[in-house]
Amino acid sequence: MSTLQHSQVVSHTPGRTRFKLPPHRRNYQEMERIASGLQSHPDVQDVQFNTQTGSILVHHDAQHSDLQEMKGVMRDLGVVFADLTGSADLLSVGSSGGEGSFDFNSAISDLNQQVLALTNGIIDLRYVLPIGLGALAVFQLMTFGWQFDVVPWFVLAYFAIDSFMDLNSNQEPAAQNS
Repeated sequence: MSTLQHSQVVSHTPGRTRFKLPPHRRNYQEMERIASGLQSHPDVQDVQFNTQTGSILVHHDAQHSDLQEMKGVMRDLGVVFADLTGSADLLSVGSSGGEGSFDFNSAISDLNQQVLALTNGIIDLRYVLPIGLGALAVFQLMTFGWQFDVVPWFVLAYFAIDSFMDLNSNQEPAAQNS
């Protein structure tokens, strides 16, 4: 059984896109809600879904809509993408890849775009996540001192710095909503 937690684009050709949803979204009500939302888009001609596989097939006007627009509609419906790979497997954080793994930066970036939109650009996860880890590191140091029997403060401090560097390297500034 797959441990996929985010949605992905399985295939895309002009006018036809197939999405795969994670297991926790593979129920009739949720898939019907997403299919209805997609069907309400003016460029969507047909939507089919399979609750067993979590697959949603969208036939859309190739002249007026592309993959990014279809992903945007899915995002508006609350769907979070881990990575746009164009294949059935998600990319791994490491180099091994495989089923159930995901690209951390893509998942955070996608979630960050939704948070930025909901908060009108006030909250940016590229800063909140590292600051939170850093604050937890300081709390651990102040509460437990130099103890090594719990998650050491310096490990959390390392993750704070590393996540800040990963999330902010080679990234375009977050788009501001006007």
